[in-house]
Amino acid sequence: MELITSWEKKGREEGRKEGEKQEKIKIAKNMLKKGTDEAFIIEVTGLTREELEKIKKGQM
Repeated sequence: MELITSWEKKGREEGRKEGEKQEKIKIAKNMLKKGTDEAFIIEVTGLTREELEKIKKGQM
């Protein structure tokens, strides 16, 4: 029983983190569309420069 609970917790945590990441990507895309400074987008979202570049190239 404890093992199942542990796996469930891990799965929920991974799902939550993925959801947060997708929300940051969505915010960054919207900010890019508005012409927001890239350094500001990185600061606000916590994304890396590499991640932002991938977003700009449509890879995320």
